[in-house]
Parts: sequence; structure tokens; C-alpha cells
Amino acid sequence: MGDSQPRRLEELLARELGLILCIGALALAQVTLLPTPLGFSAPLILVLAICRTLIGVGSAFPDIGVIRGLRWSLYGGLSLDILAATPLGSHALATLLATFAVTVLTRRLRIEGPLLPILAVCVGSLIYEVVLALLLQPGPINWVSTVQVALVPGVLVALILTLPVFFVLRWMLRAQL
Repeated sequence: MGDSQPRRLEELLARELGLILCIGALALAQVTLLPTPLGFSAPLILVLAICRTLIGVGSAFPDIGVIRGLRWSLYGGLSLDILAATPLGSHALATLLATFAVTVLTRRLRIEGPLLPILAVCVGSLIYEVVLALLLQPGPINWVSTVQVALVPGVLVALILTLPVFFVLRWMLRAQL
């Protein structure tokens, strides 16, 4: 006769490790397989984290959903930092700030149609790109070129990914809602 608590802890750790490995694989795909012809990669991890947070906010237990979305942001951001050879924590901080801002802005809203995910990813990707520009560019930032080269293309590519990612993720996570 054994206590079932250690098995539950082992299952929890195995599930968390599986999540980390899945998000790490998606970060690897973002860095290696999704670069656009312009030379930057599509922000798949950011879109996934924001969509996961939106789905969690609309669930029966919104606080748990928000925590899960922020965990996805942290794991994805750290994976991107490791794979993209950027200073450790820069992508993680940018992704967490963007996801947290979207959480605060959408906390009281119902997620029914496609408009809210599009607006949330637009706001989140603007925050993400600005934070990355502040953290990664040495010296004074030329905001005109940053807007033209990073912000506008990054937001547009994120918006292209938003609806497919949101609806597929909502379909996959419907059992948890």
C-alpha cells in the first residue's frame, strides 16, 4: 500500500517537462523553419502564449488559465533566448510583459469571435517588439527604422498567425475548459 501523492507529483513533473519540451520544439521550429524572406522569424511563441492566455481567461477558472498562459510565455521566451543566442531573459521578459499586458486588458471581456484575439495579438506584438528593441539594440535607437524593419513586419506576421493558432489551440484545449 503506497501513498498516491508521490505518483501525482511525478505525473505533474512529467506533464510539465512534456510542456517544456513541446514549447522548446516550437521555439526551435520558429527559429529554424519559420524565417520570412525578410530575415526575421514569425513570432509563433508569442502568438501561442497570448492565445493560450486568452483561452484561459475565458475558461471556468480564469486565474488558472492566466497562470498557464504566463508559464507558456516564460518557457517559450527562455527557449527562444537559448536558441537565438540572445541575452538570457530578453525574449522571456518581452513575451511575459506582452502576455501580462494582454491579460490585464482582456480580463473582463468575453472571448467569442475573432476580433479580440486579433486586437490582443496586435497589442502584445507591439509591446514585444518595443521591449526587444530596448533590450537588444546597443546605443540610441533609431525609432523610424525600428518601426519600419521590426515593428510593422513583426506585427503583420503575428496577425497572420493569430486566427489559425487561436482556433486550433481552442479546439485542442476544449477538454480543459
